[in-house]
Amino acid sequence: MTLDEFLNLPVIADISQFLTSIGFSQSIIFSRWALIQIGILVAAIFIAKIIEKRIDAPITERLRKIEGQRSLLRVLLIFKNRIFWLLLSIQLWIGYLILRSVTWPSNSYILRVMTGLATAWFIISFFSRLIKNRFISRVISTFAWGIAALYILGLLPRAQMVLDSAAFTMGGNRISALSIIQSGILLFALIWLAMIASTFITNSLAKNEDISPSVKVLLSKVLRFLLLCLAVIFSLSAVGIDFTALAVFSGAVGIGIGLGLQKIVSNFLSGIILLLDKSIKPGDVIEIDTVSGSTYGWVQHLGARYTAVRTRDGTETLIPNEVFIDSPVTNWTHTNKSVRRKLPVGVSYDTDVEKAIDLCLKSVENMPRVLKVPKPVCLVKGFGDSSVDLELRFWINDPEGGVANVSSKVYLEIWKLFQAEKIEIPFPQRDLNIRSSIPFEIKTKK
Repeated sequence: MTLDEFLNLPVIADISQFLTSIGFSQSIIFSRWALIQIGILVAAIFIAKIIEKRIDAPITERLRKIEGQRSLLRVLLIFKNRIFWLLLSIQLWIGYLILRSVTWPSNSYILRVMTGLATAWFIISFFSRLIKNRFISRVISTFAWGIAALYILGLLPRAQMVLDSAAFTMGGNRISALSIIQSGILLFALIWLAMIASTFITNSLAKNEDISPSVKVLLSKVLRFLLLCLAVIFSLSAVGIDFTALAVFSGAVGIGIGLGLQKIVSNFLSGIILLLDKSIKPGDVIEIDTVSGSTYGWVQHLGARYTAVRTRDGTETLIPNEVFIDSPVTNWTHTNKSVRRKLPVGVSYDTDVEKAIDLCLKSVENMPRVLKVPKPVCLVKGFGDSSVDLELRFWINDPEGGVANVSSKVYLEIWKLFQAEKIEIPFPQRDLNIRSSIPFEIKTKK
């Protein structure tokens, strides 16, 4: 088969017609200028690979010396992993500009397309990789790359016409595949900007010491909700969708939400109530009875659905917000952090009670967490079956540091002082009386 017969095949003719429509032609593809452009592309790839291998080790060594700047290090690593595409793009641009200056623009068309594709791939892959969510990053890079490739090849207007032709009418409005895609892109971009703005506002509120923690959380949640709602409204209105056409649909969605998402809505509203009445706020030390038992810890985060409580074990318990509304909650730091501890102590009846009281008070004198004001006191609570019952009372103002551990230290100190002074801590004693209506004999051996 000769070259002319090959070029006249139906499949080759269709491909040739398509390439001609986007700027290619047989004269361009099989010309010496096409071979020169392909040669420049191959040489640029080869040179970029060599340069990348030579500079990879020095760059890696310099990056290992960066400490304490994780965000900067992440950006530099992303840039380093795409250094090949940057080198390739620079060389292709140089080759394209030189070729464009010495010949007709049509003789540099292939190189222009390759240069645009390589540059677009470097820019899109770099900026999309800055997004930490890998799935979202891949979706954005794929979609952006597709649009860029269509634009560079000159097929974007034709693709828009095809997508716009696939349409349907709803409520008097024409909705096409193109409008749906445009709305999706705009919605995603606006939501992304809304999340960035809300994060910036949240960080700014966190630095403000004049606002209480609960008000900070409430403002950040309300602003984020409003920004997201505005993003959805603007994205739909930008593509010409009339909201009255969605009235029936939105009503059905509202009923579905009311029936199927009762718990989620209840938890969301409970969280708003908790923030408004300031009964619980980040940093509070609380104790609450849940289905799995009593939970004692620090409020770390007030979410839209749950409240994160960090326990002394270092674990975080996620408690639905409605539990705080329906169940009693002990907030150790609601109005102030001062907490009184009461430790029962028993001594034998042979003990000098006044001396035992002095020793109990002495046990907390050198405890750094025990407050001097109000003063610790030790009271006689009563006379038990086996002991004189005392009760040592003292105050602390840092319950977030734990309350059981300070009680343990005080008990240990009392034990040491009682041991040194020979004071007995009695155990329960009982008198046993045996009564029987049946006489019995006791025999002794002579």
